[in-house]
Amino acid sequence: MEEDGFTGTFQSKVDRKGRMSIPAKFRRVIEEGDPAWSSGKPMQAKILYGKHLGESLQILTVNEFRAKMARILAMPDSDPNKQYIKRLFLGYSDELTIDKDGRVVLAQRYREKLGIVEGELSFMGLGDFIQVWKDENFEEAVDAPMDDWLEGRGDHFDPMSLVG
Repeated sequence: MEEDGFTGTFQSKVDRKGRMSIPAKFRRVIEEGDPAWSSGKPMQAKILYGKHLGESLQILTVNEFRAKMARILAMPDSDPNKQYIKRLFLGYSDELTIDKDGRVVLAQRYREKLGIVEGELSFMGLGDFIQVWKDENFEEAVDAPMDDWLEGRGDHFDPMSLVG
């Protein structure tokens, strides 16, 4: 994972043609994680759209994708999960080209997965990847369950107390 990783939550608009901007803070991480990138050139990242992601997408750096792919390919061929994981992770992934100004065209199939033609998207940095949601689905899939999870834990609950 790149030094600082992906952190924070941002919104961005996607238009009818699928054009949108990757949040600037995330672009710095994508640049770091693209070994072929140099100043003024487009950045490359990987986008995942497997069935396990529901109505969301994931964006990873090239380096992070390669590291995860190496772990998957290193699994024993006798492991019955290997083929499914390969299909979900490698078979449902694609290159994402981001121009020098941070713009990208989100293909129709990704917009269909998100359930959006045009409108607001939510981008949430989760360390080693970015989760992308249609704004309305973000509330239902992320915010509401988080509120429920926190509700019974008391006013002074420290989530880091659960981290080993």
